[in-house]
Amino acid sequence: MQHRPPQSFAALRPLSEEQRKLSLDRALSAAASTNPIRVFAYGSLVWSPCFAFDEAAAVTLDGYRRAFNFWTIKTRGTPETPGLGLGLEPGGACEGILYRLSESGRDAALEAIWAREMFSDVYEPRWLPVRTSGGIHQALCFVINTAHEQYAGPLDGDAAARIIARASGANGTCRDYLAEAVAALARYGVSDPYLDGLLALVDRLPRADGGRTAQALSPAAALRSS
Repeated sequence: MQHRPPQSFAALRPLSEEQRKLSLDRALSAAASTNPIRVFAYGSLVWSPCFAFDEAAAVTLDGYRRAFNFWTIKTRGTPETPGLGLGLEPGGACEGILYRLSESGRDAALEAIWAREMFSDVYEPRWLPVRTSGGIHQALCFVINTAHEQYAGPLDGDAAARIIARASGANGTCRDYLAEAVAALARYGVSDPYLDGLLALVDRLPRADGGRTAQALSPAAALRSS
């Protein structure tokens, strides 16, 4: 089922520091082992990790796929013209990057990750097995919370492309977020047909940047026009 944007994005609230700390504590208590901690990256953490790490390598997470499946109103969109963010949802497989956190900087790294990925609870932190060239490792993965009001539901390529093409926020355009994901994964030898195809669709549309000015539409109108 496709979720329409919330009636009022102004009602969305970030997690408090106390809630964020509790979420981190719960995640650590659920880990089979915390020495070392490995983090699976599939979106912005690929090209812009906010933490120190000892190792990074391309790996595969089975049983989940990446998708632009939640509304973003700050970093790559606004309440008036929201963008879309990447989340993991069940089905298929996802190639991404596995970071092994530095032992000495582990606590600082986790705090930075939680401040960024758990700004709200649109993600659910889970420990999932990933396939590497050296075997199976448990990794911290951020899976979409389908019960959250920011969840956009499954969007077809045309609908997602129209939303991405028009959106821009504090960190730049939503189109650039998509392009950064494609480029960053390619540096590790990873190609995702879903992202490649979506970028091709977006680049055939009017955009929110200076190249071609896109008309701002409401989220519902963007969906209807697909």
